[in-house]
Amino acid sequence: MAQYGISYKGSKDKIIHKIATLFPKADNFYDLFGGGFSVSHFMLLHRTHHVHYNELQPGNADLIRDAIAGRYNYDAFKPEWVTRDMFNTRKATCPYTRIIWSFGNNQRTYIFGEDIAPYKRSLHQAVVFNEFDDTAREVLGFSSFPAHLSIRGRRLVACGKIRSEAKRIDLERLEQLERLERLQQLEQLERLPERLTMTSLSYEQVPILPNSVIYCDPPYKGTTGYVTDFDHDRFWAWVRKQTVPVFVSEYSAPPDMKTVMAFRHVKTNSQTSTQSVEKVFTFEAQRQV
Repeated sequence: MAQYGISYKGSKDKIIHKIATLFPKADNFYDLFGGGFSVSHFMLLHRTHHVHYNELQPGNADLIRDAIAGRYNYDAFKPEWVTRDMFNTRKATCPYTRIIWSFGNNQRTYIFGEDIAPYKRSLHQAVVFNEFDDTAREVLGFSSFPAHLSIRGRRLVACGKIRSEAKRIDLERLEQLERLERLQQLEQLERLPERLTMTSLSYEQVPILPNSVIYCDPPYKGTTGYVTDFDHDRFWAWVRKQTVPVFVSEYSAPPDMKTVMAFRHVKTNSQTSTQSVEKVFTFEAQRQV
């Protein structure tokens, strides 16, 4: 399955191809809680709308602009290892550090535990810079990559070796490089700048043009871990005022909102399994206009 956007908490990467079937034809598409860019990315590749990506979180739009411009191309960008202290110092001002180097893309805590970080660093240095220490040589079973391999090629070789030879160490993935690879892939959109507008505003501050469709993926009510608080009552009041179709992803909505699609999610950890149903809502009165 194709990947859209960057690695991001709450991404619609795996279900946007289904959600997009709800969107009517229009000149403009507004992704007002754009997050990791997956919805906007899909729409740019598969629809003809002009896409307006908006994300209040500071720096997200800048990170995506830089990725589209090729700043994170492997030929131009050799990612240094980011330590826990570096992450904590930079996360407030550097979206690359905050998103790519955070645990579960939560943008708050460092990606690796203290016990595993030294091993991950050894493999990072080997894959990115072809610099092997004793740990990298022991885990991978060799002391250098062939000169012709790209960083992506080295990562794939390394992960294959780790899975087959070092299961005693929790090293089966190089998460930070997987995330960087997705960021790099946005360079394919460089040819489409005239179809993309990007802003960093509150959703109600974005001017909506006629003949448009709006998609909203706001912080879900009753969930935690978001950077800022969210006024859900104020948001639904705003939805009711719109004169163009609005589709909202959430777990629940006020009674006057109509469910038009639902997805069942199962989350499993070592001890328990929980189910949730994520839905897409629209305002029924609005649909009848």
